[in-house]
Amino acid sequence: MNKYIIPILLILLVYGASSYAEPFKVPPISPGEKGTIVTEYKDGGVRWKADWTTDVYTENGVKKFKLIFDAKGVTSPFTQKATWRSVSIWKAEDEFIPLSSETKIKDLSGNLLMIDKKTFNHKRNSAVFAREDLNLGTYNRKLYDDITSDTLIVEGLTYALRELPFGTDKTVKAKILSNEPELYNVEFKERGIEKIQTADGEVECYKIEIIPKLGVIGVFKVFFPKTYFWFTVEPPHKWVRYEGLENGIDTPAVIMKVTNN
Repeated sequence: MNKYIIPILLILLVYGASSYAEPFKVPPISPGEKGTIVTEYKDGGVRWKADWTTDVYTENGVKKFKLIFDAKGVTSPFTQKATWRSVSIWKAEDEFIPLSSETKIKDLSGNLLMIDKKTFNHKRNSAVFAREDLNLGTYNRKLYDDITSDTLIVEGLTYALRELPFGTDKTVKAKILSNEPELYNVEFKERGIEKIQTADGEVECYKIEIIPKLGVIGVFKVFFPKTYFWFTVEPPHKWVRYEGLENGIDTPAVIMKVTNN
């Protein structure tokens, strides 16, 4: 999942170096998992819909996880309807860490509008974010040389969060390389159990809050609404719902309803 999958993470503020630098464990995942997301404005009306599929495979002796995400509708920064595909690859052996992601956005006529790419080099603790905007005719590239083993990306984030310490009061700290792009520090904190109505009926879920760590860099005393994910109490703790801003402070508040197949 990227700004086109779980976009709320784009609103988080810079805080400095994270004190938690351990990689996430490999979550329970299977090839062929699939699901659907319906994203609605908080005051009603569908904004976009998406389907995703997964694969687990071995390449050059390394076990990897692939998430493919196909969506259609309106997504920031665009105002017209578009389609987009995101493909992200994670190492899924001993640790769950992102390796790369690519998102291509097209208009409804099939014309390419934007390409976002993230590429990680964990041996050098670095990552590169590159964006080509074909509308504006621009290309931007940003290097991060402070990537730690707890760094996550939005694409595939909800799979990584299956390994949160559910049922405890433990706070988990991590970094997020967002699609602005920016490197943020966040905390994940459980806020109890709630029953969520889904297409398959009522499901008991852990409610997880994303807490931004606010520091002196980039803090403008802007009010940020609380942001939550819900994951099933029953293992493998599948993602069920999301509430928060779509892409940042200038984007709409949305509700994402998830159907896992």
